[in-house]
Amino acid sequence: MKNIKTQIIILSVFILSVIAVSCTENIDDIRLDSTRPRLVVEGYISTDTTRQMVRLSKMGDALKKNPIEVVSNALITISDGTITFGLTEDQTIKGTYYTAPDVFGVVGRNYTLNIKNVDVNNDQVMEEYTAQSLLKGLNPIDSIHVVYNTSNNFDKGWSVNLYTMDPGQGRNFYLIKVLKNNRLLTDSIFKYSIGDNNSFEGKYYDGFPVYDLREDRLDERLTHGDTITLELYGINEDYYSFISSYISDYNPKIPIFSGPSANIPSNIKPFDDAVGIFAAYSIKRKSVIYK
Repeated sequence: MKNIKTQIIILSVFILSVIAVSCTENIDDIRLDSTRPRLVVEGYISTDTTRQMVRLSKMGDALKKNPIEVVSNALITISDGTITFGLTEDQTIKGTYYTAPDVFGVVGRNYTLNIKNVDVNNDQVMEEYTAQSLLKGLNPIDSIHVVYNTSNNFDKGWSVNLYTMDPGQGRNFYLIKVLKNNRLLTDSIFKYSIGDNNSFEGKYYDGFPVYDLREDRLDERLTHGDTITLELYGINEDYYSFISSYISDYNPKIPIFSGPSANIPSNIKPFDDAVGIFAAYSIKRKSVIYK
């Protein structure tokens, strides 16, 4: 009986080994189709008086050594229908374009981005791309409070609480950034905090927690005398959807066998030939010294 069991075990291991070998495939033999080239746009105009920025690149094949190529020599303008701002390419950072340093956006105006003199598909015919974004307003921030939170023993840290009035007049969207001693902590889209005024339309945010600083992160850990600055951005739905979809698509899928990611929404036209975002937004700031 013992010999029979041993033979069965050996046979089972052999069958599993054959199945495992037959399921492997040399990845070098896989052929992927080339993607159609598309323009990638990242552009902003805000209420800050500064050099407003637009960055252009071209989407390439995923397995190329240089899948992203910058797009130079474009003709770019941003207009509110009355005033038009021209952008100049930075000669040290190709593909990045700036306005003059005294340009700022005005709340309530609809801004149009226009991009010309680019040939993304290399057919010797120059293309034109456009996008629009409404610049929405914010009320001033009354104050912010930084409070140490001990309610969760596994995630100790500080809560940044906001005191301000929602502008009302429909659905509003927010982006939160935080600086510690003038150093930006939210330095990537994956660290952004976004939200809307759902159930708070026209109401007061009376100490509403908008960002958490974690004690186990050295750059976020606070000591007496640290200055915390909250930047509150009034964004529109296009930009909110872009950030939300970007984070959702690139984070790990839970459960692991979830469906495929959807395309990240874009407001760059023509939609079939370009991806990215052009966003107009207002900014309010408030600082507090931690004690």
